[in-house]
Amino acid sequence: MTTNLEDTGKPALVPIPAPKKKKRGKRPKSKKGKPTGFEEYYVDAPITAEEHEFELDLYHVSRPITHRLENGILRFSKNRRMEPDRLEVFNKYLQYGGIDVSPKMFAGVDERGMKEMDKEDILLARGNTSINQGHSKLMIDFNAVVKGYLTSYFPFYFNPFTEDMIKLATVTIRSFLSYLLYHDVCPEYRENIEEARKSCDVATGELWKNQQLTAEGTDDFNKACSILFGGFEQELYIEDNQWKSPQDGKVHMTRQIAQKVVRFGLGVAGTDDVASTFQHKAVSGTLTAKKLQDIHGFEVTGVHFLDNNAQQFYQDQAPDLHPVGILYGRTYYDPAEPEYDLSPEEREAWAKNGLPVQKFTFFLEERLLKHCYPGMKIIANVWELNCGFHYFEEVIRAYGSIYTPLANELMMGWKKPRSLPAKKDQVESEAE
Repeated sequence: MTTNLEDTGKPALVPIPAPKKKKRGKRPKSKKGKPTGFEEYYVDAPITAEEHEFELDLYHVSRPITHRLENGILRFSKNRRMEPDRLEVFNKYLQYGGIDVSPKMFAGVDERGMKEMDKEDILLARGNTSINQGHSKLMIDFNAVVKGYLTSYFPFYFNPFTEDMIKLATVTIRSFLSYLLYHDVCPEYRENIEEARKSCDVATGELWKNQQLTAEGTDDFNKACSILFGGFEQELYIEDNQWKSPQDGKVHMTRQIAQKVVRFGLGVAGTDDVASTFQHKAVSGTLTAKKLQDIHGFEVTGVHFLDNNAQQFYQDQAPDLHPVGILYGRTYYDPAEPEYDLSPEEREAWAKNGLPVQKFTFFLEERLLKHCYPGMKIIANVWELNCGFHYFEEVIRAYGSIYTPLANELMMGWKKPRSLPAKKDQVESEAE
């Protein structure tokens, strides 16, 4: 007997089917926790006696170095799991070193042919890397390529804005170099490869400091000097400008604030001679500044932080200001930039006596000073005051202590030109 709404006046209960359980899809290999081969404490597994004998023959010094490197790159890539970002960094490194990474077309090798090949032949057929035999006459320098790639090409092509992005590059390249050493791929270059690994370690720390300093731009002390004595900030300066930055809420620096910043910086961090000379020239109206010409920037030679007493003085007397330390430097000329247009007399003097070198003393807020280190190259406009110190405007670029610009990047993707076939009309005219 059925029951309906008309009989009882109550709604009938309709059973609700149980929800179906979703089937779990297979997790991709990249998510299964399998090591990638680039972990901090990862090491290659021990090889068998048969594998050792095979590698002794594969990497014997009697074989051309180009063939050994090709095999080393292919076997390294086979035993590592590279995600797209890491693979792009590694491939660009190989290209920078003169290795072709363009995909092959398996010239004449079909599936049937693959079945008749051993593992090594299949690996070579499927590999995307090859070394032009014309490059065999070029000098091989693993350390120079590492320094050039990590300090000159990588920072500006990939623009790494986190420390992890920098480590992705340095760890990948260092792992490859370690593979070459562990498997004795090219023993005649062992010392050079060891130096290249050390360069990877140096670049890991320096590149991140360079990035942080460049992102900051400039500090209040050097900005104040630019407003008061000359520079980009003075050209833009408008008196009593109350504009407030929508990003950080800071009010535009006035000349009064700039004078306070400079006065405290010189009084706390400067020497008595510099402070007294600055005061005398400022009162007498003889204080002048000039922009140094024909230089690209400066190389850091020393960093000096304030002691505890000076730090406490800032906190007690000027809590609204950032403490200022001292940055020592010397003239730097970027070898990657074109030469300056000099007169014949200047060029002769430079050739005879070398490039002129001048020592600098800067004042820099300690929040930026902690990113500086000896050997760092800073590209910026440098100004000289006639009272014994210098200041610089916004940091344009920052290079590491092992900065090595090479022409390798100009050859990336380059192909040897070939003659084009002559047109039919041109051939007929030449025959006549």
